[in-house]
Amino acid sequence: MLKRLWRSPCSEPGMAAIYAASCRCVVTGAVLCALTGCTSPPGSPAPQVPNAMQEALGTAPPGLAPDVWKDVRALYERRGEERLWTRDPVMAQAAAAVDVLQQAPEHGLSTADYLDDDLARALTPEVPPTADAPGHGIQELARLDVRVTSALLALGHDVALGRTKPEAVDPRWKARRTPPDFVGTLSEAVRSEELGTWLNAVRPVHPEYAALQKALSTLWAQQGKRAGDRARRLAINLERWRWMPNDLGERHILVNVPAFHLIVREQRRPVLDMRVVVGKDGRETPIFSSRMATIVFSPYWNVPDSIAEGEIIPAAASDPDYLFRNEFEVFRPGKRGNAVIDGDSVNWSDPKGVKPLVFRQKPGPVNALGHVKFLFPNPYDVYLHDTPSAGLFASEGRAFSHGCVRVEHPVELAKYLLRNRPEWTDEKIAAAMDRETEQPVPLTERLPVHIFYFTAWPRANGGVDTWPDVYGYDARQAAVAEARQAPSRNAAAKPAAAVKKPPAAGKTAAARKPVPPTKSATAKKPAAKPAAKQPAKK
Repeated sequence: MLKRLWRSPCSEPGMAAIYAASCRCVVTGAVLCALTGCTSPPGSPAPQVPNAMQEALGTAPPGLAPDVWKDVRALYERRGEERLWTRDPVMAQAAAAVDVLQQAPEHGLSTADYLDDDLARALTPEVPPTADAPGHGIQELARLDVRVTSALLALGHDVALGRTKPEAVDPRWKARRTPPDFVGTLSEAVRSEELGTWLNAVRPVHPEYAALQKALSTLWAQQGKRAGDRARRLAINLERWRWMPNDLGERHILVNVPAFHLIVREQRRPVLDMRVVVGKDGRETPIFSSRMATIVFSPYWNVPDSIAEGEIIPAAASDPDYLFRNEFEVFRPGKRGNAVIDGDSVNWSDPKGVKPLVFRQKPGPVNALGHVKFLFPNPYDVYLHDTPSAGLFASEGRAFSHGCVRVEHPVELAKYLLRNRPEWTDEKIAAAMDRETEQPVPLTERLPVHIFYFTAWPRANGGVDTWPDVYGYDARQAAVAEARQAPSRNAAAKPAAAVKKPPAAGKTAAARKPVPPTKSATAKKPAAKPAAKQPAKK
């Protein structure tokens, strides 16, 4: 592209002498009189000019992110404030830099967001960097050099860490990648004259990213402009890999929300996979990473306040048999802790009286968490668990929960997590899942757990699997990206369509943890009543 944009200034009349002089000048305040052809009288002091690079580095280019500008200044400091791209008249290094900027589409980004019209014009023969006054030519070259560096590092940051922030999609969604060394890698690429491979040094390291890149390139080659929506989807999913941790773990658990699927992998090869049920609309499962810490067999279910107020209390008010049939315990908070009470003693029509009540479901076949749950620390009170509603796994779309993830094969997952604990035989696991009191088992191997949101995933044998945008995150992310386009591209863009407001940060369903009383009592069974709906499932 640079060959089309740039004709050597030395081809213009009189410019060869100017550039030859520019390349000989010392930026730290050398005599630039040669730029204008003047001479100094013998014995007179040489006129001084400001340090051109220091002046160019005094103000960031418009719209450049502060962290990128910090790296720009650090790079020039490391390189002794020498120009990197405009040192020679033929601009060979600048041509290499433009080639890198033109790699943006390979990463689902737009070259126009980095090589904008103004910068492109600065590299055209119609507007070469000329010297209208003493010292002006070298300063123009310094400013142009800084702009090229800024464009490169802006692209590098976006390829490595993302052009958009995950919090713009869901405030609970946080970027988890450790930033690469942008200054060190770019400095080495300039020194070794291997600038063309620099983006590979900062991009996400995951093979899935490279596979999606390849799929995107193939799609553009086959369909060109007709690739529209499919290309956009691949670009959106490339962006999400920039928010993932560098290291997923040699062994790890992946839960892909749009695919309603869980995979356990060892050295990136699946060893266990199963369907899952995820959070429904308004109770979206949050996106985060953690480490598996504890298996709890025969768990209690401490009902979150929101579910208690919205579902349990109304059901108990309409059907006195509801609490007994579903094995709920009722607690009233007090100064000495939570005291168990008889459900029959509650005036369910008194909103103020029932609001403080705490509910806990006993272990057993009707427990909403099934026979086992899998805990990993997180601020959302989200975990994996069994379910008595196994029929939901036959549904194509499985967004039914209140935010937690229900797993299709909990026994197989428990066996895998305890595979290096010989005392946990199949018989012992089965017995632990059928107790009347819960049994927590801390894990000695804390496997990484990654809950993520990919609507496109590369197949091992080629091709890409895609799934519906169940939470509307693709549309929201596309709107944010559109709003971030370069001003020259965004001027004619239509306003982004309104999107659903993401859930507030914090817990998916905040749960109270009742202190187990010394003496437990389940609500006394009253006279038979018509059956009410079953309890809400976590």
